[in-house]
Amino acid sequence: MSDTVFSADLFRPDHFRVVHPLDDAPEQKVFSAGLGPIRMTAAARVALLALRAYAAGMVLLVGWRVVTGL
Repeated sequence: MSDTVFSADLFRPDHFRVVHPLDDAPEQKVFSAGLGPIRMTAAARVALLALRAYAAGMVLLVGWRVVTGL
């Protein structure tokens, strides 16, 4: 038997009720003040450093194009 259930009860108009986030009850937020820094592996640290270098390089290239007027 399939996991999919086809039932007339499933397609009632009130079954798929949409609630707008502004009308919904507020959720409990996570208190993260006492968690401390996140530990990273060496590979993650190198990847983030490479991403930071790439982003800085792209900013420098855009700045160079603006300065030279191209």
